[in-house]
Amino acid sequence: MKGKVLLPLDGSEASLKAFIPAKSIAEMLDLNLIILHISDEEFSDDRLLEKLNISKEGLKCFIIRQKKGVPETVIPEEARGCNYIVMGTHGKTCDESSRMGSTAAAVVEASDTPVLLIKPGADLHIKDGRWTPHKTLIPLNGTPGSAESLDPAMDILAKTDSEVDILHICGTREEEEGMEGEYSAPYYEDYPQHEWNSWAKEFVKRFFPEIKKHFKTRLSLSHGDPGEEILNFSRKNKNDFIAIVWHGTMQHLRAQTLKRLIFECSCPLLLIKLKN
Repeated sequence: MKGKVLLPLDGSEASLKAFIPAKSIAEMLDLNLIILHISDEEFSDDRLLEKLNISKEGLKCFIIRQKKGVPETVIPEEARGCNYIVMGTHGKTCDESSRMGSTAAAVVEASDTPVLLIKPGADLHIKDGRWTPHKTLIPLNGTPGSAESLDPAMDILAKTDSEVDILHICGTREEEEGMEGEYSAPYYEDYPQHEWNSWAKEFVKRFFPEIKKHFKTRLSLSHGDPGEEILNFSRKNKNDFIAIVWHGTMQHLRAQTLKRLIFECSCPLLLIKLKN
């Protein structure tokens, strides 16, 4: 049975920004594209596509779903069994001074499905009508399960020629102690030309044993505030796609790095919840 990419659209220009990335992922991975519209009104499929400003031309395996209800509830329900949700950070009430709209925020927290967020002004690397990441950034803290959770990102990247930057951000010794299975950067530098090179090889071997066979990869190290370091790195290296694993809650004082990335990143951002 084919997998699915869920694309919620409300008819706004902001939400439509997610159309090409959603269509591209569906085509790359041979998945069904599910176009979801939530409204109290009912339309014929052709009328709805016209309303959403979507042409049937070029659409391959797609399904149109019309639902009634509250988007914050309906979208996570429809996402069950889907491989990806691709949606705009904002919709009809587009206020780009906010991190994202209430619907996107609710979906990101409520759904276990990986969510690709597209901002209204996102910089999309489009080639031959298809969104294809050119330079991908994967921030990785070295905690157990983080690399394994990245399979949805790797599935996309395997269908592209994207370069992959892995960024490991070191914290203080106190911040990183006590995490069973964690593998962070060394704190001693008697012979850095040997120690850092050896650590880098072991880090990639432990967390990405197959990555060098399939991707052009570079591992970089940084120290400081994670949000600041990720943003600075992505700007300097012109990354046009970021995939990040997170713990799944945006409650007060939680996910501060992710919140900042959503607010300040201009490129597509794939959010993947950490596997338990």
